[in-house]
Amino acid sequence: MNRLKPLLALLALGLPGPALAQQDPSSPTSTTGFLRTDNTLLFCLDQQNPIWRFEQDLALAVARSLGRKAEFYVHRTPLPGVDTSPQPLDRLELLRLFAHRCDIYPGLVGSTTPAFDYPADEQMYATRPYLKVSYVFASRDPKVKTLNALPKTTPLSMERNGLPAYFMYATRKGQFTDRPVPTAARLVQDLATGKTKAGLVFAPQLYGRQKNLAKVGLTATPVTTLPNMTWYVIYGLRRDRPSLRAQLDSAIVRLIRRGDIQRLLAKHGLDRPGIAVASVSDRRPASESYKDEGPAR
Repeated sequence: MNRLKPLLALLALGLPGPALAQQDPSSPTSTTGFLRTDNTLLFCLDQQNPIWRFEQDLALAVARSLGRKAEFYVHRTPLPGVDTSPQPLDRLELLRLFAHRCDIYPGLVGSTTPAFDYPADEQMYATRPYLKVSYVFASRDPKVKTLNALPKTTPLSMERNGLPAYFMYATRKGQFTDRPVPTAARLVQDLATGKTKAGLVFAPQLYGRQKNLAKVGLTATPVTTLPNMTWYVIYGLRRDRPSLRAQLDSAIVRLIRRGDIQRLLAKHGLDRPGIAVASVSDRRPASESYKDEGPAR
């Protein structure tokens, strides 16, 4: 799973070593810190997520919907350059953040199918999804708007260790000319400047950096001819907070039905192909490693 890095924050799946019951909650290395009981919801903010400003506004709306106040802990600041790869957010780090820094981690990516492990496992709760996001095929040729229409002679740029590269090499090796790049940020910059003519990129990575595609001569179309190209975006929280998850799920449903999330996408220039508000009927896939007995999904 470590080779599959579709975005911002796919979780490494290693389990923490020490038994949780033996930890001292007051220790800064503990993953079982004391629960906060005030009226404030503390959100971790990952500024390496290119749509973090949308996530911040949505967190404010979620807290308001619950009659609570949102505060933020900046977990990660922006990367120094376009060729710097973000470090994976591993599970142990996430659990320590829940124990000592924040109640909720926004912007986590979860599978829309049980094909891969999902973060609603024995270590963490996942809320219902609030966005549904896809990889897109971005092209500078107006005659080539889909992956299937790409001539073999046109190099296809992909993040070297990303999910599209994995599936393209697994299913279409020899049928395309690849142009690997180290990071999604580099891929978006090369597409915007014309250094590359076509690429496969996660929609939040693209629109978080280049909202007006027409201005730089690009089109983008969600990829439908490769598996697992569409993902949910969810909140993560401690597994011992089922009532908070139920509250967050209810708030998400209200914001979806009122059109608030759609308006926030429009405000941030993210209402584009490959990014959509999740439906109230979208559900978290069942965990393959844990039977989730939590609230209705």
